[in-house]
Amino acid sequence: MSNHRYDDDRFELVFATPTSGGTPDVVVVRRSTRRGAGGHPVYLDTTGIVCAEISDRGEARMLATGPHQLPAPPVRVRRIAPTAPQQGPGREHARRQAAEPARPALRETPANLPEVAATR
Repeated sequence: MSNHRYDDDRFELVFATPTSGGTPDVVVVRRSTRRGAGGHPVYLDTTGIVCAEISDRGEARMLATGPHQLPAPPVRVRRIAPTAPQQGPGREHARRQAAEPARPALRETPANLPEVAATR
């Protein structure tokens, strides 16, 4: 389901709480490769249950993912800023490393051992 081009394209959907004074429910959704009926990208949470079509203006339309679902619209939609690039080897390095054939281990032979002076 994950497409690395869209991994940083995320939104927070904030839903109203049924009781007053409670903390709002917040669900993070990530862009999928699907498009909704309006032609906008479809965003899913990690479980795949919360599904929304979000326009480029931040308007969300909740989509049912199962029978008898009546998803409530969020009260707020917030874009999550992309994360900073990783330090060190990234995804491309891991992909190259996985594609390279395993190298045989270097055998320790007298020819490749360093000279060690006797300390006695």
